[in-house]
Formats: sequence, structure tokens, C-alpha cells
Amino acid sequence: MDTLVTLNFIGYAAVLAGGLVLGTLFGRSIVSDLSGIVHSLEARVIALETTLHLRSSAPTTTDPASAAIKSHAEATEKLAAAIETHAAAKAAGN
Repeated sequence: MDTLVTLNFIGYAAVLAGGLVLGTLFGRSIVSDLSGIVHSLEARVIALETTLHLRSSAPTTTDPASAAIKSHAEATEKLAAAIETHAAAKAAGN
């Protein structure tokens, strides 16, 4: 009976040692694969951030359409101010 317990413990130790070796080998492989994936994702995020930063800092070109839109917006603001002034004057007159 004593030899069976000893052989059982030796078997457990062998399985433990094999598990540690296999875990170390496959763990390194998994960590290596994951670090490669994370590195490629990080490179893509950096490229995207750089692109967005360059677009926001680039000087805006003034084309005729945007100039017309800006002029129309300014005229609309002036008209809204005139309507408010007229409404206030009419309310004060009543």
C-alpha cells in the first residue's frame, strides 16, 4: 500500500512537471502571438491619430461654395437680429 501511494505521488509530480513545461512553451507562443496582434493594432491606431491630427491642422482652402455659405450665414444672422429688434420695438409700442 505504501508503494502505491509513493508511485501515485511520483505520477502527480510527473504530470505537474509536464504541465509546467507545456504551459511555459505554449504560454510563450500565445504571449508572442498576442503581442504581435496588439502591436499591429497599436500601429493602426497611431496611423489613424496621425491622419486625424494632420487633417485638423491643415489650412482650410476657401472655395466659392464655402464662401457663399459663410456669406449666407452672416446675412441670416443680420436678418434674425433685425427681426428681434423690430419685435422688441413693436412690443414696447403696445
